[in-house]
Amino acid sequence: MKKTLIALAVLGAAAGVAHAQSNVTIYGIVDTGFIKKSGHDVEMGENVNNRLGFRGVEDLGSGQKATFELERRFDLNNGTEKGDANPGFDGASNVGLKGDNWGAVRLGRVNELTTETIRKFDPFYQYGVGGMIDSTQRSARISDTIRYDSLNWNGFKFGASYSLGGNTNNKSISGSQAGFVGAPVVDAGGNLIGAAVLPVDATGMVGVKEAGADNDGYGIMLGYDNGPLALVGNWSRLADSKKSSVWNLGAAYRFGPAKIELVYQQTKDKGWRNGEVSSWVDAYSDFSAADRAKYAGTNELKEKQWLLGLEWKLGPGRLNASAQYMEVEAVGAADAKDKDIYKYALGYTYDLSKRTSLYGIVAYTDYDDEAVARVFGDVEDSTTGVQVGITHRF
Repeated sequence: MKKTLIALAVLGAAAGVAHAQSNVTIYGIVDTGFIKKSGHDVEMGENVNNRLGFRGVEDLGSGQKATFELERRFDLNNGTEKGDANPGFDGASNVGLKGDNWGAVRLGRVNELTTETIRKFDPFYQYGVGGMIDSTQRSARISDTIRYDSLNWNGFKFGASYSLGGNTNNKSISGSQAGFVGAPVVDAGGNLIGAAVLPVDATGMVGVKEAGADNDGYGIMLGYDNGPLALVGNWSRLADSKKSSVWNLGAAYRFGPAKIELVYQQTKDKGWRNGEVSSWVDAYSDFSAADRAKYAGTNELKEKQWLLGLEWKLGPGRLNASAQYMEVEAVGAADAKDKDIYKYALGYTYDLSKRTSLYGIVAYTDYDDEAVARVFGDVEDSTTGVQVGITHRF
């Protein structure tokens, strides 16, 4: 059960000001278990991201409220914080206003619209070994952003976001300012077999963008959820991505204890993501060696992705299943063949209570080749993953 505190507790005390009509909610998730994937040893890992967060609301009167949210992600198995290279509230850090008649506005670091909405159409909510195949241009959270969420009008909702661009050094660099560094390339067994050339700036930071790549980011969402039917459509362009973009459509229909889900997603990847080299053009990709230079122009990688999912309330828990397909095409690079990925997942979550559950998941992924597998953190072109664990929410 979530704990609601007067604002003088925790964050209110740190701020030195308490308001009688303010409150702070402390929430969190603790999750861990065991994961075994082909070619990897058994390891402990999470299904749902571990987090500790604080949400605050102040009643301003006349149906208006001030809001804030601070959320920190961490590794439950060793107690370390995630994002130690840039510590802070990486899960969320924003402040805003909301009104009974117009919706809500937040500023700071927020959930990205595309990921937040399409997650509801994946039976595994994009978590764990069974989750939807990662897209190179869909980011869970975005910084330096203003986001608007509308009210719910008989099931219809609208959302929009705008993010400021700016590369690693808050400026674009020209070729004369940049250098290059050799990044290690390893084979499937982890043996060093060479080095790839990645761009660096004058300070030695890897992954800075070339001039003209520091675009602003935009996002728009239109959704409907009423009765048995749910629909959503999204389009977004990440900041600092050389104007790469992603759009998707989701549909779900509920009948009795079951829900059927369908997702289509298409990504245009021009070689950058959040100011860093994106995964398909890094040292491990088949596309990288021959085609990296071509991405200084208008060429792109196009990901096309389908997902069919099922959620079924069965006994004291839920049965989840999905089948997925992704096709990756190197547009403008005639010598690079398309890549295909197939994935199938089955899982069951057993609810011990409203807050605590046990889960078991098995997934099989068929990659086009081992180079593609390494883009997604695997080492074999046919990979089986098994995950069991426990989740507690408070």
